Amino acid sequence: MAVAFSPLRIENLFVAYGKADVICGVNMEICAGRITGLLGANGAGKTTLLRAILGLTPPRKGSVVFNGMEISGLPPHKIAARGISGIPEGRRIFSKMTVEENLLMGAYMERDRDKIRQRLERVYRIFPRLLERRGQFAGTMSGGEQAMVSIGRGLMNEPKLLVIDEPSLGLSPALVNDNFRVIRKICEDGIAVFLVEQNVRQTLAIAHYGYVLAQGRVVAEGTAEELKQSEEVKKAYFG
Repeated sequence: MAVAFSPLRIENLFVAYGKADVICGVNMEICAGRITGLLGANGAGKTTLLRAILGLTPPRKGSVVFNGMEISGLPPHKIAARGISGIPEGRRIFSKMTVEENLLMGAYMERDRDKIRQRLERVYRIFPRLLERRGQFAGTMSGGEQAMVSIGRGLMNEPKLLVIDEPSLGLSPALVNDNFRVIRKICEDGIAVFLVEQNVRQTLAIAHYGYVLAQGRVVAEGTAEELKQSEEVKKAYFG
């Protein structure tokens, strides 16, 4: 059986706010061609870990290596330029810009117009609704459509790794299902996905591997099937 390449490796990571460590000695690998889930209750440190990966909160100690290069301590735009895109919790679209203007913001570092056009066409193939609404102000769209804009904007960077924070937040069950189908398709297209979610059932239905975070520490890891049976998953969510 072939060993999956790990584009992102986290080693002994500590992240602090002030003098208090929120992430404590975390070790993880995010493998190419896989969806890796990060599970944990509110306050477990999930978003803080993502902020450290994306350069928004520099680690106090430890290492974040992407495609063989150390990225911890780099500013966010340099991390994005190396091929990591973040989809923030709550979508955070530019409400007074059109759909297409929002998408183009995801390719702001690319100067080749042909490449930008190709990326835009790819996003519209994934989300035909956005092509229909390309000239509409994003703030007037439904929550589900705004989620499409947010994911599409992340894809415009042509990432090797897509980091997605709580994609089901505020969406109906039907729209959550649609979003997760798209996330699976993105992975099948060769992009590594790091999915942070409180929706345990949905996450483990599409993830290949996962980690459980509690009080800033990894308390369990394994395949999706292993985590479905894990007592630590039950403890992390139900006490």
